[in-house]
Amino acid sequence: MTTPVMFNPGEMTCGANPGRPVTPDYRSPFRFTGTLHTVTIDLSGELITDADSEMRMHMARQ
Repeated sequence: MTTPVMFNPGEMTCGANPGRPVTPDYRSPFRFTGTLHTVTIDLSGELITDADSEMRMHMARQ
């Protein structure tokens, strides 16, 4: 199962944070200057649901 919401592709990045920083410890865009050899996305675990977000998404499509 995956998250039942839409993601902005600009927010799902590897090696940079073009959006708002997740912590005030750095300023965006915080670009990683090394080399990423592997990226692992773990979708295991319990599905998280957010009924309010789902409703906003459906209403925005109307």
